[in-house]
Amino acid sequence: MRINPKTFILLLPGLFFAAGAMSSDLSFRVYGGLGYADGGDLSRSILGWREYYQGRQGDGFSSTYDLGEMHGTSELGVEAVLALSRRWSLSLGVGYIHQKTSGEITTRTTRHEDITNGSSEQWTVDFEQATEQNPVYTKSTIPITLSLDYSLALNAKWTLTLGGGGGIYPGDLDLQESYGIESESISEQQTGYGVVQYVDRLTTVGDYSEKTKSTGFGLHGRIGLNLRLGPSTFLSITVLGRWVNMKGWEGTRRDASEWQWTYGLWGANSAEGTDERTEVGQYWTNDLKDEKSGQSYPTLVFRDTEPSPGSKPANFSLSGISIRVGFGFRFGGKG
Repeated sequence: MRINPKTFILLLPGLFFAAGAMSSDLSFRVYGGLGYADGGDLSRSILGWREYYQGRQGDGFSSTYDLGEMHGTSELGVEAVLALSRRWSLSLGVGYIHQKTSGEITTRTTRHEDITNGSSEQWTVDFEQATEQNPVYTKSTIPITLSLDYSLALNAKWTLTLGGGGGIYPGDLDLQESYGIESESISEQQTGYGVVQYVDRLTTVGDYSEKTKSTGFGLHGRIGLNLRLGPSTFLSITVLGRWVNMKGWEGTRRDASEWQWTYGLWGANSAEGTDERTEVGQYWTNDLKDEKSGQSYPTLVFRDTEPSPGSKPANFSLSGISIRVGFGFRFGGKG
């Protein structure tokens, strides 16, 4: 009979506390901390877009890119610790890992053209476009972990702990972005009756979102110090290294916008409207190629199918390191 790893992890709390009920030494630890995570393809995509915009500077194009990679973590959690012997213990933990990055991205493109058709028609075309995006990425992960630890008393107050284990890491990634696009093209022709002007002006504002989920599996190792505060209480300081891959980020995206269009001779015509679309898909890796320089940049795309032969499902790695400070209290045992 084959047991699904997710089912096994979900059964762990019941098995753990059943064992704890027969034990005389069960303790609990609550903790908080900060850390650094690699970020995987998401961080590489943010960096790739920054380098792409920097590489296009000049020749009528300028941009600002104030969006940082998502490396920092803030963490909370609780662990139930079952003493197996004076030195060995088994811990079941449930945590919450929060990551967030936000910023502003702007671009401005200008272009002037002189067009001659035959010997009589001469046109000048001035084009200008400005864009603004305000993306906010928020990632939440709820790790459920099992750890085996070895303890070594240094003196009456301090205890050194070494341990490791693994777990399941269900997570959510939420992108919320407000954006605006303003483009204007003005074409002028010199005629015998004066200048004739044609206007094409479009303004769009909207809200864009992507909501995806993934579940990863990972391993961790840790080293810590416990300071005994009293017969049944202690303070812990732990450094934890984590190796976690989170692939297959699937979900939905939504784009809702309003637009106003002015066009025609002297801009005499106008129209306005709204657009809204929702799609189901997942994140894929993709190489964005700058046709001018020929250089490629790693980015992400959200699609329902593989965008190109070399694309792979995105991996938003949670591998990294964290420092945690906790407070523990013990039931039973000699402390």
